[in-house]
Amino acid sequence: MESIQVLSDPLALARAAIDLFVHRAQEAIQARGRFSVALAGGSTPEPVYAGLAEPEIQKQLAWKDVHFFFGDERYVLPDHPDSNFRMVQGTLFSKVAVPEMNIYRVHTEFDAGLAAFDYETRLKDFFLSPWPRFDLVLLGMGSDGHTASLFPCSRALRETCRWFIAHHVPSQSAWRLTLTKNAINAARQIVVLVSGVSKAHMLAEVFSGPYEPEQKPIQLISPPEGELLWLLDEAAASQLPDKWIRQTSPRN
Repeated sequence: MESIQVLSDPLALARAAIDLFVHRAQEAIQARGRFSVALAGGSTPEPVYAGLAEPEIQKQLAWKDVHFFFGDERYVLPDHPDSNFRMVQGTLFSKVAVPEMNIYRVHTEFDAGLAAFDYETRLKDFFLSPWPRFDLVLLGMGSDGHTASLFPCSRALRETCRWFIAHHVPSQSAWRLTLTKNAINAARQIVVLVSGVSKAHMLAEVFSGPYEPEQKPIQLISPPEGELLWLLDEAAASQLPDKWIRQTSPRN
């Protein structure tokens, strides 16, 4: 099932994401004894991680049963300002009682290809299933339509066997490490956080334009046995026709 929720501003968007995170974590821990989440990088989810560290929210979660993974990572050392791990470490991990063994960072001190293989191996050891069945995957969307580190026209879009890969992205002049589309789509729930007027045009193209995943990789995200929720602020949703916001399954 796919649905859209439009919030008034980035703060309201973050609060909605925090509430959903807590609900999903409590539900998963009660049902299966653990909660597995793949985190997004970038600026949009940062207030979500900071909010999860607030004392009243911390009390609602059994942190020993929460397992943190990363949907993608920049190929920089973990203390680099561009590191997704460093951002989450500063906003969340350093402030809550999550066991260090429950934080699965990408070992970017390795060669890029080896780091990807190592991460995929650890994912497979954790899930012991054909694909990683995350309880929750958090994603963002760039103004170019990319999500995680699945960029337009990149070879990563055509990967069908691997869970996690390293690839060079010419548009970024950099290596990126990322979950593949199949690994993301195996999740029980995917939440796409989109904030700001700079994303409005692309978001309208994603919903109203043709299906062109080579140009708009976010269109590849469609979990066959899970839920897909778009959390948008009003600025990001400003160019969406009303019919998309009203419908439960906007691209069905």
